[in-house]
Amino acid sequence: MPDETTFELASVQFGAEPVAVFRFGYERFELRTRLGPGNLEHAIAAAALVAASVFARWSHEASAFAQRVRADEDGGAVHH
Repeated sequence: MPDETTFELASVQFGAEPVAVFRFGYERFELRTRLGPGNLEHAIAAAALVAASVFARWSHEASAFAQRVRADEDGGAVHH
């Protein structure tokens, strides 16, 4: 497994609704974020902030879930 995680812009898609596609982590999770109006670089930067926030929340929630599972390994029920 690599020593570091990744967060990268995978693509920009122009369609009915322009989006930036970001990839994160070893498993390469993807998240599509709508691009706002104006300068493309600024829109991508704003979308990256949104994506990073979402990925951080997912990471936090996944860690909390893992801790609950470990705490319940003694036979208790896992609560979601």
